[in-house]
Amino acid sequence: MKSEIIIFYDGICILCSNAMNFIQRNDKKNSFLLSPLQSSYAQRTIDPKFVRDMDTVIVMKDGELFTKSKAAFVVLDTLNHPLKYLKFILPTVIADILYKFIAKRRYNWFGKKEECIFPIDNPKFLID
Repeated sequence: MKSEIIIFYDGICILCSNAMNFIQRNDKKNSFLLSPLQSSYAQRTIDPKFVRDMDTVIVMKDGELFTKSKAAFVVLDTLNHPLKYLKFILPTVIADILYKFIAKRRYNWFGKKEECIFPIDNPKFLID
């Protein structure tokens, strides 16, 4: 049975949106569903602290939640991307420090949208 992987991301963050575009292009096994943290689906599915803070991507795989670098590595493993091997080089604590450093500056470095636009006609997105 194929496991369901849902990625919850900041829908106004340009870096995050570009990462979701990358994932969609490289998801050859059709493994991922996506949900902006601003969506009704995310707000009723995950802990409100994640929606309120929006400081990490959240990956739900088989009912288990992963955040920060662990979430990124779940995605990279599933995509079978070469960057997945960084998890053997970078300890989680160092990877999380790097993740937090980028996450804190993402709006300044990459910008943000005025509002989250939900892709209503794409079945990979969980909105309502």
